[in-house]
Amino acid sequence: MNNKRLFGVTLLIFSAALLTFKLSSYLQQAQHNDLIMADIENRIALDLPRLDLSNRFLKHSGNYDAITGYLQRLNMQLIQQPIQVNTINDVSLALTKNGRESRIEYLETSDQKVAITFLIETRWWHISDIYIVIALLLFAFLFSKWAELINRTSLKYLALKEQVEQLPLINVQVKLVIDLQAKVLAINDNAEIKAGLANKPLCFYLALIEFCVENPDVTLNQNKDVPDELIELANKYFYRLTQLGHTIRKRPNFTNSLEKTLSEIRAALDEVLIEHSQLKEIYYPPKAHGEGSRSRLHSYGLSNIKADDIEVIGK
Repeated sequence: MNNKRLFGVTLLIFSAALLTFKLSSYLQQAQHNDLIMADIENRIALDLPRLDLSNRFLKHSGNYDAITGYLQRLNMQLIQQPIQVNTINDVSLALTKNGRESRIEYLETSDQKVAITFLIETRWWHISDIYIVIALLLFAFLFSKWAELINRTSLKYLALKEQVEQLPLINVQVKLVIDLQAKVLAINDNAEIKAGLANKPLCFYLALIEFCVENPDVTLNQNKDVPDELIELANKYFYRLTQLGHTIRKRPNFTNSLEKTLSEIRAALDEVLIEHSQLKEIYYPPKAHGEGSRSRLHSYGLSNIKADDIEVIGK
């Protein structure tokens, strides 16, 4: 909000607040004047029997001087009030209006109707109003600043929201997580799904992944010996388990029972990849299919795996 707009809002709020204040003050003053007039009428009604008023019906001219003196004494008592009595029937003090409102009220007696003329001063401005004006001006300014702050905060929020909505969705790569400390397999997008692995299949699988990443074109046949490099990697992970504090009685022989080891790995992957079956072609050691395929064509190597497809905790 620029200075010109801030000034305009402050002026608008100040004008509305001042108008509301003056209108309420005017209504309160009018109500107060009505109460004073009612008291004056009651006072005159009590004094009527002692007032020598003119009476056309009785052809009585009345005592003009006495009525004039009564009006003067009455107005002396009302000197602090915004109301004066100018006329009772045909007797008048001939007071100047000076912008005052003239109002006529009537009192009825048994033989006549007595007219009373009041002069009412309506004060739109008092000296004490200057403090109210200063307070309203300060209120209007503070309210404008508050509104500016709210507006600025809202615009920032909407801009940030729009910016966030326009940001491209970042696709988090789903990958296999192997935790050596807990000896479990998991998927990084769902930590609730886990599958435990024994020492031998866990170490062999880690070695198989690392070996295939470094040798993507290698063929690993179950009827042939496990490569020495693969065995060394498996032993390396086995020693890592001991360093992590796992109690292990004997170092496993990674060349024996290869089919059983691979089956345990596949079973654990089946549990972990239950919601991501498309990832099996990356992490799943292929099975042999068809008669004679194991001896001639089958390879349990992970030909599609890459280094960033795996996350190892505790390595």
